Formats: sequence, structure tokens, C-alpha cells
Amino acid sequence: MRISPRVLPALAGALVSLLSLSASALAAPIAVNLRVEGSTKTLFEGPVSAEAIPAPPGIETASSAGSHPCDVKDNGGNGGFGAAAAAPTAALYDAAIAQHLQFDAFWSTEFKDFNVSQVGEDIANSANNGEYWGYAVNFTTAELGGCQIRLAPGSEVLWAYNFFGLPHLLSLTGPKSVNVGTPFTVHVTDGQTGQPISGAAIGTDVAGMTSTSASSPTTDASGNATVTLTQAGTVTLKATQSESVRSNGLTVSVGYGAACACAPLVPVRPAPTLVPPDVAKIAGIENGHVYSRRRAPRVLGGIVKVPAGGTLRQVRIRLERRYHGRCWDFSGSRVRFVRARKCGTASFFSVGGSESFSYLLPARLSKGRYVFDIEGVDSAGHVTKLVSGVSHVVFQVR
Repeated sequence: MRISPRVLPALAGALVSLLSLSASALAAPIAVNLRVEGSTKTLFEGPVSAEAIPAPPGIETASSAGSHPCDVKDNGGNGGFGAAAAAPTAALYDAAIAQHLQFDAFWSTEFKDFNVSQVGEDIANSANNGEYWGYAVNFTTAELGGCQIRLAPGSEVLWAYNFFGLPHLLSLTGPKSVNVGTPFTVHVTDGQTGQPISGAAIGTDVAGMTSTSASSPTTDASGNATVTLTQAGTVTLKATQSESVRSNGLTVSVGYGAACACAPLVPVRPAPTLVPPDVAKIAGIENGHVYSRRRAPRVLGGIVKVPAGGTLRQVRIRLERRYHGRCWDFSGSRVRFVRARKCGTASFFSVGGSESFSYLLPARLSKGRYVFDIEGVDSAGHVTKLVSGVSHVVFQVR
């Protein structure tokens, strides 16, 4: 078949467009779980939307001597690792910027990758036995830099300070719901090997700080510890040990049940409905405020409080954008905005079951009018009400 010369430019343009679409699809944001453990506290733990960071814009820090990519395909001494994709360092950088944490990293011209040197107040140094930042994906360490590992949806990404000086990466498992006053068992292992860890203390995490005392439950030779919680609500537990990176948070819903053995402490009664209008509250976004694109919120956060005796089962959010008469809804499964056929039809999606939550958007918000809602669902299926300025806010980005 002979192709007219007049058609060739159009075909070439179509081919370029197809290749661009394919590259964009490969580099689309994905949802991963990120945990950042500092020297004294957990700096971040939760789901984030991770994506490749090409140059431009790249990552530029005080110590990087310019802007450089972190997208897998342009990193590494061999010239890259295939198509662009989200990487551990890119996820850490986005979360640090969104959470207003100090971040610094050196660029290696030899390995074409970043060496993370600071997150928050923890700065890498060669003293004190060499306390450096390091990472693991699904509790597995790698010989490659943090911009050279391709993340898959649902990956568990851990960044920790003094990573190479602490031989164990603690992993905590246990029940997600318990009864008040009823003892239950949690299990602590080294996430890298599955080996049970003895002598790990089980503490309560509040705002990133894990509190333990001489009376805190500790694990036995099998890695098991018995915990008893005496107040209803939602509690996050963490395991700590002197030779280990502290564990993931285990969020436990504590309530009253028919089989509850806590009658001597409090009377058994059914969980009440979440009726107070202010139990779900948006944090960090002002109702009616007009933001510049640079100052627009990237973290959707809030607090859901359950009245005494209740059990929080799920927190859900939704975000709608309206611009020039058209609407887009943010999809939790596709981790991006999708065009809506009709305005006002955005769906809620789950962000977990913790009373305090944050969700990192994949990119800065575009211009438009936004509606952000959060709601909590209790163990009986009751849903909190939307209240203007509290759990329902409207803001603009210009």
C-alpha cells in the first residue's frame, strides 16, 4: 500500500500522540502506603498518591545542585530502568512537602540518584555510628537507590532514620476490633525475616509519639504480648524495641459487645448512633477561602470523634471540582480526577478507620471551585451528618 506524502505528517503526529498517551498511562499516580519513622517519632503514616517526578520539574533541594528526575527511567548508573514510574524517594518527597517537613537530599552524578540527608529534624551524619536514612519496600531492602525502584499499587514503603544501624524492622499484627476490658494478643516479628521479636514494648501512638512505660505489655519469646484496653474508641498501637525500627501502627476499634467480659468495669450497652453534628471535622482547609495554586491544599485531613461507647468502623471522603460549568470527581480507586456527567454526584471513598486521618493528593489542585466532605461510619452502620464549615467545606483555587 502506498501512502501519500501529504498524509505522513498527520500519521507521525498521531503516532507521537499515542506514544505520549502510553507514557502518561504508565506514569499515572498509584496509591501506596507510606511510613516515615524519625529518631523519636513517626513523621508520617498513611496512604499517598505516588507518581514519577521527571525533569522538569524534578526534585530540587538545598544540596542537590539543581533539579533532577526521580522517575526510575532516568536514574541509575546504567541509564535507567525502563518506563517512568513512581519510586520510594518520590513518594517521600511529595509527602514531606505536603506535610511541611524539612527535606534535603544530595544528588549523586555517579549513580544518578538522590541520597536523602534530612526529613523533619533528623539529619544524616557519619557520627554516632553513622545514622542515615534508608528505605524498604514491603519490608525488603534493596541495593538500588530510592529513585530506581518501581512501586506497584498497594506497596508498603518504609523510610527510617538510622535505618542501617537498627537490624530489625518491626511488624505488628493483631485484631482490628476488641471489647473494652477484654485481653487480646498482638504479634511482633521482624518484617524482613518473619522472625518473632521478644522484648518489644507495645505502646499507644498519639500524633506520631509512641508512649510506653514500665507497665507496658512486652512480647515473649514467641513475639506475643497480651493487651487490655479499658476505654472505648479508636486506638493506634505500635511496637518499639531498642534495636529496631518501630512498627507500623495497628488501629484497633474498642467497643462493647455481647461477649464482653468487662461488666465489672462498665455496663454492657449497644454502641450509640453517631449523632452529634461535629464528630466529623475537616482540618487544614478553611470554608469559603480562596487559595492560590501554590498555596492550595494537597493534604485532605480531618478528625472523626466517636462518642463514649461507640466504635468507628470507617472514614470516607469525597472531593468535587467545578470549573467553567464542568465538573470532575476525585476517584479513590483511580487516584485522579475524572470527568463527571453531572455536577453534585461525587462518590465517597474510604481512607481507613482511624479517628485522625490524612490523604495526600497526587498533584496540586487546578483552578476551580471545590467541595470537600468527610463522614464517619460506626459499627452499626450509622453515618455522621454533613455540616457546613465542619464536615462540609467549599473553597476556591485561582
